[in-house]
Amino acid sequence: MAYKTTMTGSFFRPKDIEEALMKSETGELGHEYHSRVLEAERKAVRDQLHPDSSKYGLNWVSNAEQGKSGYTTYIPNRFDGFSRTERVLNQFSPEFFNELVEANPHMASSLMEASILKLNKIESPLIYKGEKLAREEASDAALIKKEEGAERIFIPSPSPGVITVFYPPGKVYKDHLDYLYSLSKEISKEYRAILSVDGVDLQIDAPDLAMAKSLGVMWGMDFFDVLDDHVKAINDAIKGLDPRRIRVHYCYGNYSSSHMTDPEYERVLESIVNLKVSTLVGEMANARHAGDPLILGRYTREHGWPGSLTFAVGVIDVKSPFVETPETVALKLKNVADIDEIGPERVMGGTDCGFQTFLGFENVPYTIALKKLKSLAEGARLEV
Repeated sequence: MAYKTTMTGSFFRPKDIEEALMKSETGELGHEYHSRVLEAERKAVRDQLHPDSSKYGLNWVSNAEQGKSGYTTYIPNRFDGFSRTERVLNQFSPEFFNELVEANPHMASSLMEASILKLNKIESPLIYKGEKLAREEASDAALIKKEEGAERIFIPSPSPGVITVFYPPGKVYKDHLDYLYSLSKEISKEYRAILSVDGVDLQIDAPDLAMAKSLGVMWGMDFFDVLDDHVKAINDAIKGLDPRRIRVHYCYGNYSSSHMTDPEYERVLESIVNLKVSTLVGEMANARHAGDPLILGRYTREHGWPGSLTFAVGVIDVKSPFVETPETVALKLKNVADIDEIGPERVMGGTDCGFQTFLGFENVPYTIALKKLKSLAEGARLEV
């Protein structure tokens, strides 16, 4: 059988878009750039539909976050409550930085200078105000989907929990759970605005469901003690929305390192299977997590698998320049499809993460990414 295919979200931004975003104080381009962003989104969709001029492409494409500098860095533009001038340095654990220094010293030094660790300070309770922008973004995606003949298209939006990863609450909220559930109520407005546009789906980017442990985020609570709350915060935010149009992406962080601080997959799995969505988009391609299908198999034999949940398996490693062969893709898909409790009908092929998670922050060049997507599309069609 041929598996459906997708990618995780972000893709490479054109040089002029990058330059404009670098000058933006909001992390998101304004209406004066609308036609150019629309053109960039269209190109990104075409790259997904015909990667490296392939006859085959992805079934479920992304608008690729072209008008934003990152999947969380645009958040201050859509909320009241952030300082426009004052920034704070995010605090991750010494264990994370020690691991990064040991495994990838160049990235460690670059990350220390990166703006993604210095984001707008929260000075009052966050109130979402971006419904109009979210609907416009979704309307553009619906137009591109129709004109380019895409089967499905989704727009990424951050989970409540991943916002807590990048934006410390300061003294505005009494504790982590107060902050988390307040965000759940507010970001739900973005989810609803996106899904108010027919023909567009929503991807909730939730690296907090695994990456937060990898980074050692300072929540004042143990990661596993609060993980179920992070799942509940997503479920609360999407209550009343059509789960068939919602997917959630979890990962361990889109950075090249040893990832020895990643949480145990089985303990993460126990929580994320409770998400009330149609599709789970997960990291399984890279060397650290390529064995997770064995853990998944053991877990499902004992606990089963939600019958309505599709797994978009990460079979493309976005952190490595090695280009997977179609046969490698097919084998990795088979590893999950052969789990009796899941079966091939609930498996898709995907990527571990996005290709340009933040502006200028990518692990492989554009040309290599296209070759990887081509292998994904071709490998999903192979009979194994």
